[in-house]
Amino acid sequence: MNEEKYIEERVGKRNPFLVPDGYFDSFTDRMMQQLPERPVSVEPSRKGRKPALMVRMRPWLYAAACALVLVVSVWLWQSQPDTSVATQPAAQLAVQQEQTSDATFDEAADYMMIDNQDIYTYLAEN
Repeated sequence: MNEEKYIEERVGKRNPFLVPDGYFDSFTDRMMQQLPERPVSVEPSRKGRKPALMVRMRPWLYAAACALVLVVSVWLWQSQPDTSVATQPAAQLAVQQEQTSDATFDEAADYMMIDNQDIYTYLAEN
């Protein structure tokens, strides 16, 4: 902060950088005169030349990659075990549902902080 005050006292608040009047009016003309001339290069015609092998094969490679991704996706989907309800025996399904309902009840009781004594009291009252 002291440095800023020192500089302000010595220089003041005036802008020390000045541009002469009309400097940018002819700036582009002067700059273009100073640039060296470059010959304009014209690309040779590609008429009669075949594109490179990889350029010709690119659409086929893209199609092969898409087909490979599709085949691998279907194979992975088919290789997963089937866990639908129709494939499980009825007895196993009943046991699983009973375990799920017991686990759900236990989880709800833990959430509500109900112990066995509270349950017995509630059932005795009703």
